[in-house]
Amino acid sequence: TQHSAPTLTIMANLDKSLDDIIKRNDAPRRSGGGGDRRGGGGGGGGGSGDRRVMGRAPGGSRSRGSEGRRSTPYARPEASRRGQQDEEMSGNFKVSGTSIPQKTAGAICNTVRDTNGAIPGVMATGPAAINQAIKAIAIARKYLLEESPPITLVVQPVFEQDIRNGSNVTLELKKSKAVRREPTEDDLTCKEKTDCYKLAGAIAGRIRDGEQVAVTCKGPIAVLVTVKAIALAQEYTADEGVDIKFAVKFVDLEDPDAGNRASTYLHFAILGEGVA
Repeated sequence: TQHSAPTLTIMANLDKSLDDIIKRNDAPRRSGGGGDRRGGGGGGGGGSGDRRVMGRAPGGSRSRGSEGRRSTPYARPEASRRGQQDEEMSGNFKVSGTSIPQKTAGAICNTVRDTNGAIPGVMATGPAAINQAIKAIAIARKYLLEESPPITLVVQPVFEQDIRNGSNVTLELKKSKAVRREPTEDDLTCKEKTDCYKLAGAIAGRIRDGEQVAVTCKGPIAVLVTVKAIALAQEYTADEGVDIKFAVKFVDLEDPDAGNRASTYLHFAILGEGVA
């Protein structure tokens, strides 16, 4: 279909930095219905297969958009490849800074489809590896949502050492009820120099107040800080019987720090649920 080529280009470049995932013109491309209008539907939009810019990054107004249409679903691998993949991915999925996110995503999708029990976690150490792991989970979530029935994948980060100084994390994966959360102007933002403790406090505070909370970020360091903040928020609320997880996806936003040019961010929708 007319959507296939652009989507394949996106998938082929997901191992690059977030800003290099999608090659764009200097100005964000708007759909026929007007890119700034909130409440845009989930249809294909105009004649282009590019993902629609959803609005402006934290600090500016945002609008809803549609995620890219599925073009090349993760099919089950051939028997020889499947055996190799199962051996490689036995136990937890291990991701490095040079791992290709779409390959890890394919392994995650196959495992999630084939199990009704516990799903292996994703292990990563350091900003580059954690960034690749989060990208892989975002890709896997997108394709699992297109299953029939849809499968929603959520994540709970568990650090093996002191969160402030450590960067060895297991991203525990679980199936969940549907998560419907679009970027809004009230989302929190995380940058490289954001203090993870302050961000964690903001996350925990919103959860205690019963508010929806999400964090938008891009770049390996900012992704690491976001994951640390979510893990810290879990510690802050554990005594209150609150279990914190997140669902992550890619979103295209206008970057106010780059003249409102389109940029690809990771959007963490954070879920706080009571536990018995």
